[in-house]
Amino acid sequence: MKTKGWYFLVWGTPLLFAAVILAQTRSFRSSKSATYDETYFLGTALATVQQGLLDEHISGAGVAPIPILLNYVPVAWRGGGETRSDLWQGQVTDPPLINQARFLNALLVGIPTMLLVYCWLILRRGYAAGTFGAALVTFSPTMIAHFSLATTDACFTLTALVALGFLTRYWKDPTNRNLCWLSLGVSLAISSKYSGIFLLPCTLAVMTLISLSFQTELTRRMIWPLLKQVAWKFSLFLVLLIPFTWAFHLFTFSGPLKTVSFEETPDDSAWVSVLGRGPVAQQIMDVSHETLKRPAPFAGVLFQFLHNAGGHDAYLMGAVSERGWWYYFPVAWSLKSTPVELLFTLLGFCLAGPLMFDSWKSIRKQPAAQFPAEQDRNSPELRYEPTSHAPLIWLLASIMFLGMALTSHLNLGQRYLLTLYPLLILFTIDQIWRCFEFRTWVLYVFGGLCSCIQIISITSIQPNYLSYFNDSIGGPAAGRFYLLDSNLDWGQDLPALKSILDQLPPEDRKRSLLYYFGTANPHAYGISALDRKQKMPEDLDQWKYLALSTNYLQGLYTGKKDPIAG
Repeated sequence: MKTKGWYFLVWGTPLLFAAVILAQTRSFRSSKSATYDETYFLGTALATVQQGLLDEHISGAGVAPIPILLNYVPVAWRGGGETRSDLWQGQVTDPPLINQARFLNALLVGIPTMLLVYCWLILRRGYAAGTFGAALVTFSPTMIAHFSLATTDACFTLTALVALGFLTRYWKDPTNRNLCWLSLGVSLAISSKYSGIFLLPCTLAVMTLISLSFQTELTRRMIWPLLKQVAWKFSLFLVLLIPFTWAFHLFTFSGPLKTVSFEETPDDSAWVSVLGRGPVAQQIMDVSHETLKRPAPFAGVLFQFLHNAGGHDAYLMGAVSERGWWYYFPVAWSLKSTPVELLFTLLGFCLAGPLMFDSWKSIRKQPAAQFPAEQDRNSPELRYEPTSHAPLIWLLASIMFLGMALTSHLNLGQRYLLTLYPLLILFTIDQIWRCFEFRTWVLYVFGGLCSCIQIISITSIQPNYLSYFNDSIGGPAAGRFYLLDSNLDWGQDLPALKSILDQLPPEDRKRSLLYYFGTANPHAYGISALDRKQKMPEDLDQWKYLALSTNYLQGLYTGKKDPIAG
């Protein structure tokens, strides 16, 4: 029988980790300026409040609305809202508003993410495993960096984990009720970031495995009925998913269904290829341009598809490319992960093989449906007994997500891999506990050592979590030679620049030029240096100092030109 002290320990531990998360994110908020995307998100939230309707510039720019509704709209609501002519240009009044949104993100996204990892592991493997997993999340520089920012990446990670939890439940018990919950979870993840579409092939794969598990043997004659069954279930899933996703977008639209008129439509357009140039085609295109509007989720997914197809300027080890590199994200992972996370990556690869082999043997030996009887599904012993469903889901999701990343032309930062970190922690700890369940001292020693090393990693960089690089390349000081953009310089260091300028004599401060990569307003942080992006001085000799963002220093977003050339 569990004692009161035991329950105090079980619930007190995550509360302690939650307090640590709040303390670490607070140190970031107090020392960092708004990042590139945060200014835009605040502007759209202010417009949403003023209009009383979800601003079309949210999904119209490929941004999913849930993080903005969760973190920014409550802040904007208190201010009454406003419409800005340039959503990418920060205002002097922005810092306190963005810091409030960051606090909400830490509270509503960061802490729940840690709790989800803790609870999932404690239910499967016990208190020690849950504590170990929560510690690795709490002291991960990457996770804390994005818990500290009010952007989309951490929110998407949380909602993706929730969706995978529903997918695990559906695999164990494929009822229509669980299918509804699964549709709701996946739609929430997609509405947090459109990368959530990776959950669609995950769902299709699980539905296929469920159908296969009911077959005593697989013959050619059984393939067609099997495909029809999977297609029916997946279609039902999509029928539920689409309205749920639109509901999370508040049933709004974003711009006309067809962006240009009939006269402006180029001959190589898909519209012309399908409809031609006749009077009926003109009528359809005119109605699509003037009357019909795009549902917001469709507009957001379409924007991201076109953005990925067109590419985006990216930097890797001195090279700049619009199309990116297939190995960009593996390099980013290897340079910006802590030693413990790299060790877990190696262990994860080693443990994935035995798990899949054991699962395959289990299927071969017991091919018929293995779902429990209805009366047994709710028994405590069955509900909490560890099965292979969850680790296989984590592994499947990691493979699908990594595959999407490797084929992406948007090589903008390690943040695109954020969801893989809790998946890696969940999978590796779960499988290590499975392998060493009868040697608890090994687990405790391993968990303690890894937690200590993780703590050392984050304290070595605090509060500069976003610019963390491991010692394999010399730490953050050498990071600019390998990765840029949100890996290192996302416009967050205006307060650090202010402290440096304050050390200069007053006359030298007036002779300082600023070439800043970011959307925050430097005046909001007490910086009065002349912004080179707004005006280029005629006589450069009268200026003594140039404060240059690392992205521009290394040649990213400069068009391969000298950043201080006229």
